[in-house]
This record gives sequence, structure tokens and C-alpha cells, in this order.
Amino acid sequence: MMANGWKTPKQIQQDYGISQGTFYDWKQKCESSQFKDAIIRPTGKNTFVVEQRWQEFLIWRSEEHEKDLLDPHLRIQKESRI
Repeated sequence: MMANGWKTPKQIQQDYGISQGTFYDWKQKCESSQFKDAIIRPTGKNTFVVEQRWQEFLIWRSEEHEKDLLDPHLRIQKESRI
């Protein structure tokens, strides 16, 4: 890992146990979310991932996935408690 908390896509794939295809799918979703600053692309050939923001994206994505799985009636009840 670089001293600044950035990683290469390959390092992220290895550390998180995901395939290259999964990484690129998640990266696209990340870049179109409020966590787009997790992906640093100084050139067309170089990509870096700010791991702290990447983890925040994954947590957000997990929460959104959980919401999608809830029965709509339960989702309303859960949201009204917040």
C-alpha cells in the first residue's frame, strides 16, 4: 500500500477477494455515486483507489442493497424509526 492510503486496482482485488470484473463493475458504480472521489485517474492508463473512501462506498452500497431486499412494508416501518 502506498503511504497515502491509496491502492492500485490489483491490490484492491487481492485485498478484498474480488475478481477484476467485479472490481470494474463496482468502480463504475462508485464513480457514479457521491463516493466518486474514491477513484483517482491521473491518466487514462493509471487508476488508484483511496481505500478509506472505497470502504465508505462499500458500506453505503451494502446498506442500499439491504434496503432493496426489504419488503416494502418493512422498509417504510424501518425508515419511520430513523
